[in-house]
Amino acid sequence: MKPFFAFSSAPIRVLLGTTAALGLFACDPDSDPDPTQPIAATKTVFVVNEGNFMKSNAEISSFSKTTALVSKSLFSAINNRPLGDVAQSMAAQDSTGYIVVNNSNKLEVVNLRTFRSLATISNLKLPRYFAAASANKGYVTETVSYSGVPGQVSIVDLKTNTVTKSISVGKQPETLLVVGNRLYVANGGENTVTVINTTTDVVEGTITVGDSPNSLVLDRNNKLWVLNGGKVVYDASYNVDYTKTTKGSLSSITPGQLTATTRELATNLSQPGRLTTNGPKDKLYYTFQSGVYTLGINDAKLPTTPIIKRSLYGLGIDPQDNTIYGGVSNSFSGAGQVVRYQSTGARIDSFNVSVGPNSFLFY
Repeated sequence: MKPFFAFSSAPIRVLLGTTAALGLFACDPDSDPDPTQPIAATKTVFVVNEGNFMKSNAEISSFSKTTALVSKSLFSAINNRPLGDVAQSMAAQDSTGYIVVNNSNKLEVVNLRTFRSLATISNLKLPRYFAAASANKGYVTETVSYSGVPGQVSIVDLKTNTVTKSISVGKQPETLLVVGNRLYVANGGENTVTVINTTTDVVEGTITVGDSPNSLVLDRNNKLWVLNGGKVVYDASYNVDYTKTTKGSLSSITPGQLTATTRELATNLSQPGRLTTNGPKDKLYYTFQSGVYTLGINDAKLPTTPIIKRSLYGLGIDPQDNTIYGGVSNSFSGAGQVVRYQSTGARIDSFNVSVGPNSFLFY
């Protein structure tokens, strides 16, 4: 992935759709792009919008860091068709983007410079996340079923855009991360991380972490961090039973080892998620208790005070300038919103996107 241009030092404070914004940019910032024109590379933030379950209104929005122009419905504008049902995540390998569309059971492959569709990889089984191991090979996690059966990781030939093999892992696999010649898979339906050798595509072992691991990152010291949401237990009326629900936790793993060190969070009343890092990879960020918390990778204690006191559905950190992007779902009843913050947590501005913004890809 290519480097990004930094933001201007002064907040852009774009009021999208206002007269001032129209005058500043000489066009409507909420308008969709001309499909015949390529998207400027190295300067774009892509926003993954889930859409409503069973509505097939998932969408990718884009935000230009140089002009502050927004396309709320980028995929459908460029490709003249809907993206599908529940966009779960998006990843990149060089100039190619891979959009995981969960309930449509597919992986959409796009050119990140033009956003034109290159291929559709169909017949996946409730896919969740994608990661590339090389220019030729990628991996996608698949829930397979919510009936308690093991999930799987499928291997994708990135030259032919076909699935070549599937590997059984733990229940409900979520995010995955390639570190050297190993693939780490967070099994969200249990308390393990599966380790796969990417040379042989054979499982090397499993690592016990906290309950319901949901996200993985690698820090600057080559340590792997796993955020565990905690196991949520419901009573007969489908209310959370907090006497049985476990606390979320944060685990750390040294690559090459099959053990982890785990620290519990303060309460089981909230489930942490969306683990990510800043540009230098020396700070961790995650959502918890209706806020965003940050932890230095060498800190001995977990944080007790959020840097952002707002419930965010999506979270991302621009790796060039450490601007924090937060997705606000607005209860999935209409357009979502992205709010940008300085690395200190101070608010910069906001802009509207599509329904349910859950994650970001900085390109």
